[in-house]
Amino acid sequence: MFDHPYLTDPEFSTTVVSWADGGLHFFRRVPEHGIAGPSVFHVAYGLIFLFALWFTRRAWRRGDFRVPDRAVLDSVLVAVAALVIGGRLMEAVIYNPAYYFEKPSRLVLNASGYTIHGMILGVIVAFWFWARWIKRPWFHLLDQTPVIVAFGTPLGRLANFLAGDLWGRETSLPWGVRFPMRGPLFRPVVANARGDTFVVVSPDTGQTAYLQPWAPDQGIEVLKDTPFLHYPVNAPDSGVFELVQQVATTPRHPSQLYQAVTEGLVLLIVMLLVRRKTRLVGVQSGVFLVAYGLLRLGSEFFRQPEPGLGYLAGLTRGQLLCLGMVVAGAAVLVWARRKGQKIEDIPRDPAPATGSGGIPRTGEAGKS
Repeated sequence: MFDHPYLTDPEFSTTVVSWADGGLHFFRRVPEHGIAGPSVFHVAYGLIFLFALWFTRRAWRRGDFRVPDRAVLDSVLVAVAALVIGGRLMEAVIYNPAYYFEKPSRLVLNASGYTIHGMILGVIVAFWFWARWIKRPWFHLLDQTPVIVAFGTPLGRLANFLAGDLWGRETSLPWGVRFPMRGPLFRPVVANARGDTFVVVSPDTGQTAYLQPWAPDQGIEVLKDTPFLHYPVNAPDSGVFELVQQVATTPRHPSQLYQAVTEGLVLLIVMLLVRRKTRLVGVQSGVFLVAYGLLRLGSEFFRQPEPGLGYLAGLTRGQLLCLGMVVAGAAVLVWARRKGQKIEDIPRDPAPATGSGGIPRTGEAGKS
């Protein structure tokens, strides 16, 4: 069994680098006078964005992404906006509707997470409009995204692991990991001497954090050797205080790492092979939906449902969404085979060959 760094190192932080006390610090809590650098999530998103820029530009030069030159960067930016909006909206609708719709500004102000199903749906919808704007096939635009998603998944899941989010179900295997227990909206869970459990609520207004009674729906361990914390109960001005200690999960599957391999590396290999072989529009999108849906469906059997959500018909919400992806992907593959549109038949504005200063080259006929 292993303990997550949050449990073994009181100074651990997902801030990758910071400046304090005259030097650089890595994965350390940032003191009040320090300067915080990027977190693991910022690094992951940044690398994914850079890869998307490189991949789409390379695909355009090879003739695999047949859009006007000016639309290559614009397509990436449209996808980024769709990822953010779609991921946040589905996070609210599927996982925490009461919290977000009670105060819609939390969609922007509370960075509690995104859901990849919402990101995928957001891109699908946004590219439907974008395809009509630039007059290119909808599925041809979508075909550019599977490799990027597969590249980004391991980075995102590694960030989830380091942040102690989205852990797996209970296990007795030797590589099981204890994580710091969190409740809805990633709020820390604590317990008093009687064993009563609470989530630590930090009000949007910046008031003092307080305790709210909450009973975990999974196995937990109270960490008796951690310092006692002193919090008001139910409201900062309630006048009732509790001494509490940190709570950890029982040993869990590191399902974030499982998903990094299955929905990341395995999926990336599959999509690169498909991209190399197929010349039909829509095949890559269809294979992605089926492959991601099946891989995620399997890996979710090791993943603990989000706190308080449980199962529907024996499946998690993520698994139900994956079943929908598999059905949709199969339909796309049938359509692609029947439609039979070739990528090479899609018009593309050719890039003029120019020398230095933008002067058209001459005397180089036949070079490419």
